[in-house]
Amino acid sequence: MQNPASNFHIGAKAPELNPEWLKPEDPFQGYFEVNTPAPETEELVRSRSASRWLRDIQMMMDHKAYLFQQTLSSKSGPSVFANNRDMYMLSSYDYLGLIGNQYIENATINAVRQYGTGTGGARMLAGTCLIHRQLETAIANFKNKEAAIVFPSGYVANLAAISTLIQKSDRIIIDELIHRSLIDALHMAQLDFEKCRHNDMAHLESLLEKPSTAKRTILIYEGIYSMEGDLCPLPEIVALKNKYGAILFMDDSHSLGVLGENGRGIDEHFGIPAHEIDVFTSSLSKALPGGGGFIATSKQAVIFMQHAAAPFVFSSAMSPANAAACLASFEVLEKEGPERIAKVFENAHYLIKHLNRLGYDTGTTESPIIPVIIGDREKTIKLSAKLYELGFLANPVIFPAVPPGGDRLRLCATAAQSKLMLDEVIFAFDIARSCLL
Repeated sequence: MQNPASNFHIGAKAPELNPEWLKPEDPFQGYFEVNTPAPETEELVRSRSASRWLRDIQMMMDHKAYLFQQTLSSKSGPSVFANNRDMYMLSSYDYLGLIGNQYIENATINAVRQYGTGTGGARMLAGTCLIHRQLETAIANFKNKEAAIVFPSGYVANLAAISTLIQKSDRIIIDELIHRSLIDALHMAQLDFEKCRHNDMAHLESLLEKPSTAKRTILIYEGIYSMEGDLCPLPEIVALKNKYGAILFMDDSHSLGVLGENGRGIDEHFGIPAHEIDVFTSSLSKALPGGGGFIATSKQAVIFMQHAAAPFVFSSAMSPANAAACLASFEVLEKEGPERIAKVFENAHYLIKHLNRLGYDTGTTESPIIPVIIGDREKTIKLSAKLYELGFLANPVIFPAVPPGGDRLRLCATAAQSKLMLDEVIFAFDIARSCLL
């Protein structure tokens, strides 16, 4: 089926669209009856949070604007097949355009044939395969650290790092916009922490200057922030870390494969030696088209986590398929990284330039993550729904994922997007401006 967006031409009249045919999929199979009050919360989930979500979902379903959980029946990438039609994907993390890469797919298939679909156990017991060892060695070499340890997801990797390497006697300072997985890990480990204003180095130093009886000071930052697209000021952070004798944890999930000439991450981007960052954590499902996460740090810390990190000891190992996909992705990145990185930033700059020309606020992004900040929940949802009608999947991000008034669409530029596609995207955003009036 042809993508309605493929009929667009700059300056042409918008195509006539059938709203019934083009409405988003209902992932709840009719649970929310249109134009009725939201369902009452049942005993099991009775809370203010559940009530708010049921009301919000009901409102979105009433307006045919529930854009979450849309089912793809094809590979992800710059174009996808969803809800019986071809669409352009604007919110995929596939920064380097590696989803569907034949070398990576073949390596994954071969790993399933050699190791099977599962490992039969946790890494501590029967679940360690040769390919896990190979992947951990490749990660440690790529990040210039002594050792690495892999997990089934980036969320779990952050949980392991925080809960195992940080103690209650430590003073912990975090950037206020670090990822939810890090916040959850701190709460689950029952660790107290102070929030530093986002990327505010004067505020960070004022916190570090305060007298403390803590044995150690831990700083937690991200390379690229997932909702803003901006970078942490790593040179200034490292300078303060050294001045006050702190330990630095860095979540490199969105900067791995994207920043630096070779995609090694935030440290390569700024020319900071890797030893200045004590602990790297990262997802393996953003620029790299696999699944899983890792921690890269000292050899001794990895040995300790192999025996004391609950997410490593008590959960099943990363699947052989994911391990193989990630290992092959690092091989492709070593060969093709600079070219793909240059392309993704070329596309990001092009999109930002023209979205700004149309009057859209893209915030302070410095990366392929492009927030289109609307600041109003209903207008954000309407904009996303209008783009869906036009053939574009652009996920809305609303409270509580962002603070009230920070409602936005989050776009992702990728190396696989063509100039023609980007022009279609820009034209669609031009047409969709009417729903913001």
